[in-house]
Amino acid sequence: MKNTNINPSNDSIADILLSASAKWQPPYINDVNDVPKGDMPGDKIQINQEHIRKANVIFPKLLRKLAAMKNNSGSFKAVVSVYGGSGVGKSEIGSLISYYLNLINVGSYVMSGDNYPHRIPKYNDTERTRIFRTWGIKGIINANLYNENVKKQLMLLWDKELDADKNQEFDYPWLSVYQETGQNGLAEYLGSPGETNFEEVNQIINDFKEGKEQIMLKRMGREPNELWYDPVDFSQINVLVIEWSQGSNTNLKGIDIPILLNSTPEETLEHRRLRNRDGKVDSPFTSLVLAIEQDKLKKQAGKAEIIITKNGDLIDYNEFLSIMGEEPTGNGPMLNAYPDSLGNNLKDSLTLLKKPEMSNCFESFYILPSIFNTDLDRGFSVIDYSINDTLASEEDIDELRDLNIDLKLDFILNHASVLSKQFQDILANGQASKYADFFINWNKFWGGYGELNDKGIIVPDDIYIKDMFFRKPGLPVLSIRMPDGKEIPYWNTFYQEVKYDTIDAQDIIDETDIQYEKAKRIADIANEALEKGIKPADIDFNGFDSYREKTIDMLEAKRKYLGQMDLNINSPLVWDFYDGTLKKLSSYGAKIVRLDAFAYAPKSPGKRNFLNVPDTWDFLSKIKLLAEKYHLQLLPEIHSKYEEKTHIQLAEQGFMTYDFFLPGLLLDAIERKTTSVLKHWIKEIIDNRIRTVNMLGCHDGIPLLDLKGLLDDKQIQGLIDIVVSRGGYIKDLHGKKNIYYQVNAAYYSALGEDDKRLLFARAVQMFMPGKPQIWYLDLFAGKNDYDAVERAGAGGHKEINRSNLTLEDITSALNEEVVIKQLDLIRQRNTHPAFKEGAEIFIKESDDNILIIVWENNNQSISLEADFKDCTYTISSS
Repeated sequence: MKNTNINPSNDSIADILLSASAKWQPPYINDVNDVPKGDMPGDKIQINQEHIRKANVIFPKLLRKLAAMKNNSGSFKAVVSVYGGSGVGKSEIGSLISYYLNLINVGSYVMSGDNYPHRIPKYNDTERTRIFRTWGIKGIINANLYNENVKKQLMLLWDKELDADKNQEFDYPWLSVYQETGQNGLAEYLGSPGETNFEEVNQIINDFKEGKEQIMLKRMGREPNELWYDPVDFSQINVLVIEWSQGSNTNLKGIDIPILLNSTPEETLEHRRLRNRDGKVDSPFTSLVLAIEQDKLKKQAGKAEIIITKNGDLIDYNEFLSIMGEEPTGNGPMLNAYPDSLGNNLKDSLTLLKKPEMSNCFESFYILPSIFNTDLDRGFSVIDYSINDTLASEEDIDELRDLNIDLKLDFILNHASVLSKQFQDILANGQASKYADFFINWNKFWGGYGELNDKGIIVPDDIYIKDMFFRKPGLPVLSIRMPDGKEIPYWNTFYQEVKYDTIDAQDIIDETDIQYEKAKRIADIANEALEKGIKPADIDFNGFDSYREKTIDMLEAKRKYLGQMDLNINSPLVWDFYDGTLKKLSSYGAKIVRLDAFAYAPKSPGKRNFLNVPDTWDFLSKIKLLAEKYHLQLLPEIHSKYEEKTHIQLAEQGFMTYDFFLPGLLLDAIERKTTSVLKHWIKEIIDNRIRTVNMLGCHDGIPLLDLKGLLDDKQIQGLIDIVVSRGGYIKDLHGKKNIYYQVNAAYYSALGEDDKRLLFARAVQMFMPGKPQIWYLDLFAGKNDYDAVERAGAGGHKEINRSNLTLEDITSALNEEVVIKQLDLIRQRNTHPAFKEGAEIFIKESDDNILIIVWENNNQSISLEADFKDCTYTISSS
């Protein structure tokens, strides 16, 4: 149907959409052949009454969502994707939606994404098989299961196309390893840029949104010679409808409204059987492909704006997960503490959580990583992910499950402790270690990009490191002495320490032909220098220079290390480690895994070593594939300025993201008695469907430089000055002002140690979109702990907000009004039905000093009216 509005304005299209949504009546379709179909050559599109019924359910909701869109271009341009498994009616329903839009004079074109794989279907099926088999063989080789007999058995299975058949595992026990690793490789390929030309589709979307009037679109048939391009007139098109199984893929950019048509693998298989384009629809391999695709659709469903079931019912994401047999990650409150923050250990924390005052308060518990086997940085230097049995036990974790409390746990992606088994194997076996490439050999990484200095370390040319950010002075290197005496420098972004053992006269006699008294004097000189922090090479041996070289070599051979060594993400063993760790975290009951230091992991000469784009996103995508196997939600932890929009990029990739803006925005709104910026941020979360975890305080500092782009520099500096004036600490990274992004203070102290303000801030947090995380010290109105900072010494500024509370402290605090009222607010957030997943959240118009947030869900509602002039609030519930 021809659209007569040429480049209509946003306002005119919005009016049409609003008007149509108010009075929409499904048209009578006399002949389904009148409905324009998608542009996939030879596709069999047969619209029936079932498709029409579903389209009629979807369309009114779609109209409302289109009308609410903010469009920055001169004319209205929106992209809708209709996606789901094969057989759910993507082509038919996409065609009907486009037809309906044209009927109301909103120009629409329906485009088939199936034109954009790199290979025609039968060749792509061959490539899928190749990848599955290649990965499978590598799996059994790495497991030391491959031999001549297995080779012959495998070839027989290939001939019969039974190597993906689970039933064959009884006769061929090695096949389970083959199938698991093959499936991992296949999952990485399906829906990846290697299979599909997302770049071309993204360019089409971009051209459309920029108002290009004619766009060349690809046509692809079933045979190699069936490939051509047609020019398509987009001058009168306002809504591009893309029907495609990849319609919510993270590699696809610019989709405004994804619509998920739900299906099961069985329904998909039945449809393929009826269509039978390329044969072999019943094969075990096809069933495996469908299962992987279905799992991917399930994991991407959180991005869908509209979800409709096979029966034609509109459902929310939680209902979808329930239908698919998944337990959703709820948005109830989450306690945050170290395992020894609340008493002496996790068992004491359990004692607290069982108290009547704490009943029904917390859905989740974020236990910081000292719960694992760690050595430094209060847990963030992990030796391995076994439970630290001085602080917790697996029985304690089981008891948390019995309390219906799930877990959020940390996974540190960039580094591991030098005490890890992998690094200790390198120290024992040198370059012969199987883990030699598990960590990053600095000189191997930078070979050809710089010159060796006098210490045998490559100094990269400036052109290759000008965009790199090192967290400490000098190069991020720790030189390790190998068993053969060679020095190998390893990349070390964070903490490092080298320690030297003292020696005695007998040690020197064992290595040299020397008298006892002389050996004793040399040992005394060496030990005295080491006590003063002098390195062996710089010791003045005061007349015993002939023994200098052997003594230094003896000291160096005995040196010990502490630190966090960067992992080499190009090593297959590192990916085995990642997979095994995620599996272990899932076994503990984790629902959410916080990815610490992930942005430092991908490294390339000449690129940034922090948030290296696009490598960081590729890296995260691979981690996400691993996490999906264990049904884990990933929460990447990264601080960046608001203006850089990293939070939007994470949301677009399908990740949860930290709301690091809320702590500073609340401080700003309370101090300036204005809600304008806070309201702007809340609306952005709602409009962009950003799944956040928010907080007031946490184990790190209060992020204030993150606010750049929301507040101006003067306002940010004003907040920093206020928190510092109230006893907070600020640390600049190796002398560079404004590089460090946090001010360290207890949030209660940052608020001026005012009970009324703390309760007010907590009330606002409880009504924020997202999952509220509650730092234990804030809950008990903890103040800045200057004694802890002094005890920690240099670099101990973060301890200001990490006081360990005794059970006696907690029992006393539970009688205080500021604690009781916070618990009431937290319990209300956890139990009121309006706060459950799928709620509609909106902000009411109000004066600048007033914030009114409303949650509505299944005829239940609850609202907060907060007055920032005097920090008073009212909660109304129905």
